[in-house]
Amino acid sequence: MLPVAILAGGVASRLQPLTQTIPKSLVEVGGKPFIVHQLNLLRREGVERVVLCVGHLGEKIAEFAGDGRQFGLQVTYSFDGAVLMGTGGALRRALPLLGGAFYVLYGDSYLDVALSPIELAFRRHGLPALMTVFRNDGRWDTSNVLFDGARLLCHDKRMRHPDMRYIDYGLGILTADAVAGESAERPFDLSDIYAGLAAGGQLAGYEVFRRFYEIGTPRGLAEFDQYLRGSAMPVSDYTRKYYEEVGAVSAGIDQETVDRMINILVDVRARGGRLFILGVGGGAGHASHAVNDFRKICGIESYTPTDNVSELTARINDTGWATAFADWLRGSLLPHQEPPGPGNDDGPVPPQP
Repeated sequence: MLPVAILAGGVASRLQPLTQTIPKSLVEVGGKPFIVHQLNLLRREGVERVVLCVGHLGEKIAEFAGDGRQFGLQVTYSFDGAVLMGTGGALRRALPLLGGAFYVLYGDSYLDVALSPIELAFRRHGLPALMTVFRNDGRWDTSNVLFDGARLLCHDKRMRHPDMRYIDYGLGILTADAVAGESAERPFDLSDIYAGLAAGGQLAGYEVFRRFYEIGTPRGLAEFDQYLRGSAMPVSDYTRKYYEEVGAVSAGIDQETVDRMINILVDVRARGGRLFILGVGGGAGHASHAVNDFRKICGIESYTPTDNVSELTARINDTGWATAFADWLRGSLLPHQEPPGPGNDDGPVPPQP
């Protein structure tokens, strides 16, 4: 899982006087400081490393969250300094802590979505950045995105287009190169980076379907507090989230790799070869099912070691789990090819112990 940059450096003027003495991230909601909900959500999704980009009263955030150990995370900090750097400037300053690619999340946003499918989509598109978008239609805020189902055609927070139906959901993935060209010494807005990428056809989009929550306004704070106190995830939202993950995983499958696998299997059948399928845990059941199908439907001689539990456990008892499958394959006279190198240029050699 990529690291996550949280932009938490603003002065939160819309929440004053509440935020005159505490940063927005520490405003209590649902009985806990907001950042607790945010970090717990990230940990649930498998995130391990978070960089908090802080400015206004940032030392209080660092004092509260520490190194992140209490949340099961590794948390580090990038401070704006005497001048607040804006969302883009803060991210630019944090690049040395983030690596080649990273998620970016606003410090006042609670986004209950699955992260893995978003990362898969980012890698599949191969573009410098990806923005999650939500079909807003002006309901929760002013829509600011033109989205064609794959890429953002336009993103502009200042000059809205009447055809804009989507809004920046508040979560994106960027490569370091997408930000590194900007000065690390001047403030700028992240939306300007997104706008430039969209204009050049370099900003992928990923549509999410669960509404966002934010605590940047008194109304947003009250809505999120109500959500936390009175709602669990509805069944329909849970199933939709599952379908989103399935769709993202299936869309990320490399069809060329699948085609190569098919060609190999066709060749195996044509030569009267054998197919060996290995699986452990639940995968052992899948392996047995696959062996049956390849024999019955495809006419390929197929085997899996887990179909003979007695033999497999005997091997494990005698020589250990680590070599059980390899030894079973050697006993099945599986052809073995040494890698190219001195003394290994005579073709197939007998299996080695």
